[in-house]
Amino acid sequence: MLDSIITPDLFAAAIRIATPLALAAIGGTICERSGVVNIALEGIMLTGAFFGTAVVLATGEPWLGVIAAVVAGISISAVHAFASINLRSDQTVSGTAINLLALGVTGFLMKLWYGHPGTTDQIKTLGSVFNFEAPGGGVLAEVWRWVNAILFTHSPIVYLAIIIAIVAQWAVFKTRWGLRLRALGEHPRAVDTVGVNVARGRWIAVLMSGALAGLAGANLTIEQVGSFTENMTNGRGFIALAANIFGRWTPIGSYLASLLFGFADALQIKLQILRGVINVPPQFFQMLPYILTVVVVAGVIGRAVAPAASGVPYRKD
Repeated sequence: MLDSIITPDLFAAAIRIATPLALAAIGGTICERSGVVNIALEGIMLTGAFFGTAVVLATGEPWLGVIAAVVAGISISAVHAFASINLRSDQTVSGTAINLLALGVTGFLMKLWYGHPGTTDQIKTLGSVFNFEAPGGGVLAEVWRWVNAILFTHSPIVYLAIIIAIVAQWAVFKTRWGLRLRALGEHPRAVDTVGVNVARGRWIAVLMSGALAGLAGANLTIEQVGSFTENMTNGRGFIALAANIFGRWTPIGSYLASLLFGFADALQIKLQILRGVINVPPQFFQMLPYILTVVVVAGVIGRAVAPAASGVPYRKD
């Protein structure tokens, strides 16, 4: 039975499931490093997923859908930036309002454009980047089966997420922009005194966060599912926030934390094969990723130290 659970497909599925979480979590990391908490990741992902699907349905071009999802993510994150930075409103309230707005707007447009609620028609998706064949037989073929399934069966945004995590880690901790970004979240007044525009720096970070969350939405629909369903993000934005905390507000840490959540989700799907052996309701397995989220946040949040000015509106006297 264990052989039917621990398979190459389990680890490949973990990477695929982790991708939208990782993209949103990295966006949340960049945003919080600037001093703005982005609770709106859930709504931004949902918006990106909807508009990405809508463009693919209209044009038949998946990459245009990806671009549309990113633009939609940037657009709705601009609302959060304006409310949080310019109006200095409570960032949690602003993010929650955007989550509710995204849920309502996507549902309304679903009915308006397609004449029915629920799920859109299937769309053309982005396929696997690589297409390797297994060499020979024996042990080498078995090793290759694992390597190929885990590393070389994914679609473009999966690999793009890995690249983004590495580049973002370097940019945040090894560049002048990264130094200013981290300073914005720790000592915005000190940054202001040396001539750096705090509002502009935070705006850029929030818009970058929106672009990544929109890309996460595109991954869900244009690569994984192939259609849009109302409220299909289903809490992924909040799991991404947990991954951001667990990853200690670092891009690489956020990606690795997302892999953990992705593995838990992939495992619960595999474990449902045990329903034929033991009498366990399927809901027990389905709640495992969310239980892990609560356990991780409860265990880490007391020891993890967020940027000092995170969530604090900046007032220039």
